[in-house]
Amino acid sequence: MNEFPTATSLISCEEYQIKQVFINIIKNGMEAMPSGGILTIAVVENDQNVLIRVSDQGDGIPEELLPRLGELFYSTKETGTGLGLLVSSKIIRDYVGSLDITSELGEGTTVVISLPCSREGL
Repeated sequence: MNEFPTATSLISCEEYQIKQVFINIIKNGMEAMPSGGILTIAVVENDQNVLIRVSDQGDGIPEELLPRLGELFYSTKETGTGLGLLVSSKIIRDYVGSLDITSELGEGTTVVISLPCSREGL
C-alpha cells in the first residue's frame, strides 16, 4: 500500500545514491516477510523536511539489537553483510538527513528517512 501526497518540495541528491538507499530499505522490508505481508511506503513533508516511512509486517527486531543496525558487518539476516544499512545511513547523513529505525517484535519494523527539502525550482 502506498500513500503519496502531492509533493511540493524537491530533495537535492544524486539519483543513483538515493535509489540505492530505497533499494536497500525496501529489500530489507520484503525479506523480513518471507511468508508475505504488507510493505507500506508513506511520504510526508513539512516546512523543512521530506519524511519517507517504510514499514513492514515482519517479525520485528529485538530492541537490544536496534543500536547495532548499521554497524559494519552486523546483520540480523542469516546471509546479510550489514553493508546495506551502513551505506544507506552514510548516504542519508551526507545529505544532512537522518535514518531512524523502530521495531516491535511480532509487529514489524519501520524505517523513517528524513531529508531536508528545497522548494527551489518549483
